[in-house]
Amino acid sequence: MSRFLEFVDWMEGSALSVGLRSSEWVYPLVNMLHILGIGLLVGSILILDWRLLRHRRSPEVSVLATVLLPAARAGFALAVAAGLLLLISRPLDYVFNTLFQFKLASIALALLNIALLHSSESWRIAVNQNRPDGRVRLACGVSLVCWLAALALGRLIGYR
Repeated sequence: MSRFLEFVDWMEGSALSVGLRSSEWVYPLVNMLHILGIGLLVGSILILDWRLLRHRRSPEVSVLATVLLPAARAGFALAVAAGLLLLISRPLDYVFNTLFQFKLASIALALLNIALLHSSESWRIAVNQNRPDGRVRLACGVSLVCWLAALALGRLIGYR
């Protein structure tokens, strides 16, 4: 654990961390990019998961997935890149914050859920034949809970 503490202390004192904290414009810009990435990610996932949870035939899942999955991936990449910069700017405030740890756990669980779902035959049938089964619906429910929990926890971090 001491090496981890040394690393976090080093990160806190790094030129990048000091520069991010001291800049009048860079930190707010990075924060804005993080929020934009979250919006793309969570907005896309909410639409797709909600569609799969409902018993309607339209819009077709394949059409939504074609548009929303790339948007979600781009949003995730942007949120992670900007989030890492936010973490670097104040690592001591984040790494020991329980809410931050739960946020990362929610994201990890959401990503595991996505990996398991997208590698399943149920997913291929849901997308190609527009017929989500109970497993797909359960995974979509888990997805919604995980991403909304990560979103809420991230917002609460600012108040702690």
